[in-house]
Amino acid sequence: MMQESYYKLCLKELENIKERKKLLLHSCCAPCSSSVITFLTKYFDITILYYNPNISPIEEYNKRKEEQIKLINSIDKIGNIDIIDCDYDNNIYEEKIKGYEECPERGARCTICFNLRLEK
Repeated sequence: MMQESYYKLCLKELENIKERKKLLLHSCCAPCSSSVITFLTKYFDITILYYNPNISPIEEYNKRKEEQIKLINSIDKIGNIDIIDCDYDNNIYEEKIKGYEECPERGARCTICFNLRLEK
């Protein structure tokens, strides 16, 4: 049985959009979001939610945030792209993952972090 292409399914859904809509998109960094933002700006006015309390130290957080802003400013936009810059709060992340610090990537610690971001 052949699996359907999620890209093709996405294009099919996008064909049904009759007017521009707004889209809230979480981004952890510019490299991860660049192709998604570039693709979706054709269909949506995008607001990037930049909330990454798991990144430390703060210098790394600020470096990633600056690159995200550079990306937004460099993309050929059809619609609007805005950014919501949430406050850096590594303490809340560290508190939430107590007891899970040694979990491997893609484990329980990641689920806690995803939930923290989705709650925001």
